[in-house]
Amino acid sequence: MALRVAQWTMGGVARAAVRGVVAHPELELVGCYVWSAAKAGQDVGELVGLPPLGITTTNDVDEIVALRPDVVAYMPLVWNVDELVRLLEAGINVVSTANFITGHSYGEPDRLRLDEAAKKGGVSLYGSGINPGLASAVALTAAAACREIERISIFEQSDATSYESAETWRSLGFGSPPDTPGLVETARERQLVFRDVVEVMAETLRVRLDEVRYTAEFGVATKDLHLGYMDIPKGAVCGLNGTWEGIVAGRPLIAVGLLWRLGQAMEPDWEINEGYQIEVRGIPNVRLRYELDYPSNALDKDANTANPAVNAIPAVVAARPGIVTMADLPLVTAGSVRAAVAAG
Repeated sequence: MALRVAQWTMGGVARAAVRGVVAHPELELVGCYVWSAAKAGQDVGELVGLPPLGITTTNDVDEIVALRPDVVAYMPLVWNVDELVRLLEAGINVVSTANFITGHSYGEPDRLRLDEAAKKGGVSLYGSGINPGLASAVALTAAAACREIERISIFEQSDATSYESAETWRSLGFGSPPDTPGLVETARERQLVFRDVVEVMAETLRVRLDEVRYTAEFGVATKDLHLGYMDIPKGAVCGLNGTWEGIVAGRPLIAVGLLWRLGQAMEPDWEINEGYQIEVRGIPNVRLRYELDYPSNALDKDANTANPAVNAIPAVVAARPGIVTMADLPLVTAGSVRAAVAAG
């Protein structure tokens, strides 16, 4: 029998997730929660560019719980621990792209609440996405070619101007003067989930880290930037080059770097080579260039974030109760494969 899935929210990633669930032969979409009353009562298919699915949205959490789905694909912009606890205690597995890998970035009290709720409900909670998430799994898979490992690094570069989320960028310090007190700490706190993935990678390698360090450099606008969804004045932050390093014996064993910029007028004028450079230094060295060719269909532009979570659903439902990570799951690959076979 197909696993019953309820979608949580209808943002860009969530819409891509719905399309992924509908295409997956082991999954069945049974419900969808939305925040706004304006979106409630609509057919989910019509909201995501598919034919009508006969499934209407609701803004009533009780209705989602009453559906008794096997799993909720939890994908809001801002997470709510009370919501997650309620779902988990009700015996509903959760996969999420809401800044979740281990829960440490939510704070230790909330991480413990989530783990205990999942265990009480006998279900699992799993977080993924493209990065953090799938990029680390790709790097760890590449490391299987090595006898010894000196360092694993993942460096992401992105011109993120098209990511229209002023709330996200302001939370990272974008739009602020570069001498704003605590600016590095602001960026660090918003990116704590990348510390989590460094720790998971170390766990997968069976290595104990001495510490995890964060460093950051900011790019500033050389003219006023009018992006449509936010304005960044000349001299304010419009770029971030941050790195998380997992340290062992005084040396970085794992590094995750993030270079993001908004607009085309910045100093330093960091060149963006879109994608991920993954390197494993060891015996032998392994280098990967990991790029995403985004589809022309705008409805699928966030599929790279949604699909790693959606495709993990069968493994998550089968996993032990509690918070689980990529270190706990078997290999996750595409859930739906379409093969064209030439006739005759």
